[in-house]
Amino acid sequence: MPQLVTAETWRAHTTELASVEYILSGWGMPIMDEELLAAMPALKHVFYGSGSIRQFYTEDARNRGIGVSSAWRANAIPTAEFAYAVILLSLKRCWRAQQYTKQNRTWKKPAEAAGIFRSKVGIVSLGTIGRRVARSLTCGHTLDVLAYDPYATAEDAANLGVRLVSLDELFSQSDVISLHAPSLPETKDMIGMNLLMSMKPNATLINTARGALIEESSLIEVLKQRTDIDAILDVTNPEPCPPAHPLWQLPNAFITPHIAGSLNQECYRLGEYMADELERYLAGLPLEHEVTEQIYQTMA
Repeated sequence: MPQLVTAETWRAHTTELASVEYILSGWGMPIMDEELLAAMPALKHVFYGSGSIRQFYTEDARNRGIGVSSAWRANAIPTAEFAYAVILLSLKRCWRAQQYTKQNRTWKKPAEAAGIFRSKVGIVSLGTIGRRVARSLTCGHTLDVLAYDPYATAEDAANLGVRLVSLDELFSQSDVISLHAPSLPETKDMIGMNLLMSMKPNATLINTARGALIEESSLIEVLKQRTDIDAILDVTNPEPCPPAHPLWQLPNAFITPHIAGSLNQECYRLGEYMADELERYLAGLPLEHEVTEQIYQTMA
């Protein structure tokens, strides 16, 4: 009978692992350090039914020629869908309206809501998720979609129907800002005090990417000073926030438990992507989801 081998239990299965050529895994994949690689001398390829491989794939694995495929494109689908939905709700100031209605048990429509017509939405990073979000916003809506991505071209922007602008302009002009940048050394704390303070009156910041993108102490201070703006945080740093963390106390910070990515039935899509990828590998066909060095550098 097949046995589930986890990051905690793999050392009890070294006999079986010695002949394993392929790994099918997901969240909780063991780090591919020297110890694991020594126990799996026959390993050729990893099929990872999740997103970023940064948490487990190592230089040692790369040097040994072990390939890796990831369902990151599949995981981008629900993340983009979630971000798109939250953007539209934010343009209606849904979070404030719901909060006020429940607390006061009466109606008060948000007069300061931008609405979903000729409003400005800013997308930070036009990776796979950012592009999906941009396409959703520009297809069927009359919105001015701004984008910041130092690697995007004018042709990319034209194809997506967005305007490339500086990060400063995006923050100062957008009614809603959605973050989709990867978590890299150069993007850590990229959203700091000056950008946050420059946000338009009654604007909303959405983060479904990584908590480390935002300088959290600055975010807390700005939310205290700028009670007109909201932050919708599906990710934080650390994650989850400790019980005494100041963000819990702020009425204009709305935190969800990292639900943008694949949940429940959505996870079947991840498995299907990797099962199909394994079939291609065994048939000698070109792989569709192999993580190249270029893709790896853009992963969160």
